[in-house]
Amino acid sequence: MDDPDLFTAADDSLHTPSDNFYETETYWFSFFVPERAIGGWLYASVRQNAGVTAGGMWLWDATSALPWELPFYQNFDHLKPPRETAPGRIEFPIGLSVQVVEPGRSYDLVFDDRDRVEVKLRFESTYAPVPLRSGAPPYPRASHFDQTGRTYGTVVLDGERIDVDCYAMRDRSWGPRYERGYRRVGYTWASSADLSLLTYTAPDGSPTGGEHIHSGYVRRGTGPDAVSQVTDGRRTVKRDPEQGWITGIDMEFVDAVGRRTTASAETLSRMVLPGSTSICVNTSLRWTVTDHTGETVVLDGEDQDVWPIAEWRLLRSPKQ
Repeated sequence: MDDPDLFTAADDSLHTPSDNFYETETYWFSFFVPERAIGGWLYASVRQNAGVTAGGMWLWDATSALPWELPFYQNFDHLKPPRETAPGRIEFPIGLSVQVVEPGRSYDLVFDDRDRVEVKLRFESTYAPVPLRSGAPPYPRASHFDQTGRTYGTVVLDGERIDVDCYAMRDRSWGPRYERGYRRVGYTWASSADLSLLTYTAPDGSPTGGEHIHSGYVRRGTGPDAVSQVTDGRRTVKRDPEQGWITGIDMEFVDAVGRRTTASAETLSRMVLPGSTSICVNTSLRWTVTDHTGETVVLDGEDQDVWPIAEWRLLRSPKQ
């Protein structure tokens, strides 16, 4: 039988969907230019049973957090299905193409909006995609894999060439995904050549508004035992009193082999990504991470702060 925790070459392609109308596949690649506080996403969401593709590209910096004021924002809702035009190559009608260079490890990415932007990037990782623990939120009934790696290449925006050379996250998921029923989620990561970390958090219900780190992983080096699952931890966030978005993060967690990691982050820039019934505030971060040996390193990364819209409204207007 197939191992659901093992990412195979076949998982780079679209899967045969179940009979659930809401069966969804996602392809996500991020990229960053930290010295300019630039963050970016290439994102495609495919619903084969519905026959549609959504997604696109967005790029933000420190000038504004609102989608319509970003340097670039294009997010489609219902375009035609993608095409697999050659072995290992999938073309999405949103303007994105993904070419597998090495299954599960390396990809060539191209995005062209036919007008303002052209992106040519390569993603390379030295370790295999890491599964989200079976049954763990926010995707308890879907397959979900995360992976950091070096992303490099160019973005040409309105004639300006922007060189990209960073460590960034990608993920790949397939399974039912619904537009109602979202809960609060914190998805936080940081990465370098030698160290990567990812945490999933949820409110712990305490009066202080703390957050429980319930899933994720730490990767140290590139050897066969480099990756260890996160088993427990806590996260505390600082928020802008007027806008509600995150201005800083402190967290401490333990992995499956008992190593304790502490990390603090300051923000570089952010954007608000709206959904049907939720919003996600994407924040570019500069991390200071201390491992179990006491060694401290500085990493770049990102936080995705997901809220149901009704709860976000109460956060912004607690007296209503």
